[in-house]
Amino acid sequence: MTQLSWAIIVNPVAGRGKAERSAKLLSTALKESGANVSVMTTGARGDAERLAAEAVDAGASRVVACGGDGTVHEVVNGVMATKGGAEDVGVGILPSGRCNDLVYALGLPSSKRDLVDSLVHSTVRTIDLGRIGERYFTTIATLGFDSEVSQYVDEGSHPSFLRGTAAYLYSAIVKLIKYDSCWARLKGDFGEFEGDIFLAATGNTARYGGRMHVAPSAVVDDGWLDICLVTPVGKLEVLRMIPKTFRGAHVGHPAVSIHQTRTLQIESREPLWVWADGERITQTPATIEVVPRALPVLVPK
Repeated sequence: MTQLSWAIIVNPVAGRGKAERSAKLLSTALKESGANVSVMTTGARGDAERLAAEAVDAGASRVVACGGDGTVHEVVNGVMATKGGAEDVGVGILPSGRCNDLVYALGLPSSKRDLVDSLVHSTVRTIDLGRIGERYFTTIATLGFDSEVSQYVDEGSHPSFLRGTAAYLYSAIVKLIKYDSCWARLKGDFGEFEGDIFLAATGNTARYGGRMHVAPSAVVDDGWLDICLVTPVGKLEVLRMIPKTFRGAHVGHPAVSIHQTRTLQIESREPLWVWADGERITQTPATIEVVPRALPVLVPK
């Protein structure tokens, strides 16, 4: 049997140092199992993507993202950018971030030691990816209000003691005060929508922000993207809707509609930012598409 070669890419500031400790725990367990292991540390945005690509080109057959959703996003894009893409590579996740939405979608263990054990004794599951231009995403692409919230969170404008869902909720309330809906034309397998929107979330997975199931019917390996389209509603009504997203009950609101598509073409009168995996990707016009069964990920046997 061919010996696996592992690359662990760790963001040392993720989880206030937890990522580094988790990476050390995994590295020790893998070495005890007889695997070849290298640990690489990021120092700036973009490092995880570069290191992942270099690791695959050097022969790594397992690449583990140890950090938050941003680290996972970079590692996935680094792997996909290599000559062979992810064809012979398994991507693992050892989460230490705020939200860990892909971890939830994959049903990975919540205990750190169970996660480490599941990676050491893992099997491969192939999942879909979303793609916007040359960038891939694993969870949800946002347009409109939730893009504004993503930017606010990314800039660290919320109080530093708020993390995960709490940070997202605080940011949503702050941005809601002055937010105005925007005009967009959306075209996909479901048909075409043209008009003002509050937000349009395109989900490869069900949730963002740690606990908010904005696209509750999204499945990570069904070959489709699920769109949650929300037309303009009053600000007080938005505040009533937000708690319902924790159980996906917002889909019953008359301003909310859910659609499935394999591609989504977006146009707008003014350039609007599209975010995905909590990262700023591009401005409109843009096309989002699903890439079925594109990424082998490591999951418990």
